[in-house]
Amino acid sequence: MTPQPSATPAARRSRWRVAGALVLVAVLGLAFWGYTTPEMQIHWENLAALCGF
Repeated sequence: MTPQPSATPAARRSRWRVAGALVLVAVLGLAFWGYTTPEMQIHWENLAALCGF
């Protein structure tokens, strides 16, 4: 018998998609927190530049 892979390709893609969404939420959350904190003023233009816009 041949060993079966632990996860199907669709499951792997789903995990990467979830991981990417979590990273995006974390970056946007930090940007919003920095926007509301006077000591860490992060400008939306800088965030847009980091995202490639």
